[in-house]
Amino acid sequence: MEQTAKQIGIWVFSGTGNTEKCAKALQDALTEQGVSANLHTIADGSETAPERDLVICYPVYGFNMPRILKAFCRHQLGGGNVWFLKTSGEPLHLNDNSSAQMIRILKKKGYAIKGEFHYIMPYNMVFRHTDELASLMWRTAQERIPDAANRIAEGTETPIAAPLSAKLVSALCRIEHWFYPKNGRLFRIDEKKCVHCLSCVKRCPTKNITYSDGRFRFGKACIGCARCSFNCPTGAIRIGLIDFMRVNGPYDFSRDPASARIGRYCRKAYERYFEEED
Repeated sequence: MEQTAKQIGIWVFSGTGNTEKCAKALQDALTEQGVSANLHTIADGSETAPERDLVICYPVYGFNMPRILKAFCRHQLGGGNVWFLKTSGEPLHLNDNSSAQMIRILKKKGYAIKGEFHYIMPYNMVFRHTDELASLMWRTAQERIPDAANRIAEGTETPIAAPLSAKLVSALCRIEHWFYPKNGRLFRIDEKKCVHCLSCVKRCPTKNITYSDGRFRFGKACIGCARCSFNCPTGAIRIGLIDFMRVNGPYDFSRDPASARIGRYCRKAYERYFEEED
C-alpha cells in the first residue's frame, strides 16, 4: 500500500470527550496502517501544526464547528492535505455543512480538502441519551473508524457535499458564535451544590471561568462546549438561557449496546445510520 503522507497530525478539539475518543481510535487505526499519527489537543486555537497533512477533529455545535476552530485554521501554514473527523448527537444531513468555514480558510492557504468522516456520539446538551444507546454509538464508531484510517493512509479523496437545506441552516445557526459569549456571562453557580473542586475553572478551554476571593466569575469567551456543566460532579453550574438543555455527568459506555432502544426523536435517521454498511 502506497502512502501519500509519512506523518499525519491529528488535531482535536473535544467538548466533553466524545470527539477525543474517536480521534484516539483513529490514531490507533492509522498506526496499524503503518502511518505515523501524532495526536494533539487544540487548546485555544492559536496552535500551529508542524505536520503538513492534518485531520481536524471536532464536535458539531448547532450544525457548525466550534468558533475556536476558525482561529486554529487561520494559524496553519498551508500546503498539505486535510481531512475532517466530526461527531454529533444526531445523524441528520443538516450537519453536512458544518466544516464549510474551515474549508474556505484552508483552501485559501493551499490545503487540499480530502474528505470528512462523521460519527454519532451521545449529546452533552439538548437531552441525555441512554447509556445503552451511547454504547451502540461508540461501538459503531469503532467499527467504522478503521475504514477512515485506510482512506487517509491511501490518500483517497472523497468530495464533501452539502444539500441546500444544510447550507441554509448552518448559516442561520452561526448566530451561536455570537450568542455563546453573551450567554456565558449568565452562567451561575449553585453554592448549595458547589464543592469548590474548581474542575470548571481547570477544564475551560478559553479560560472563561475564574475563581478569586471566594467568587466564580464568567467572562465573554464562552464557546458553548459544556465541559464545565457536563463534568461538574454535583451539577452545580447553571448555563444561562439554555440551562433547560443542560446534560450533566459522564455516559457509561460499558453498557450492552444490544440492549439499545431508539426513541421517537429522529428515529428513522438513527435507524439508517446504524444500518449503514461499514
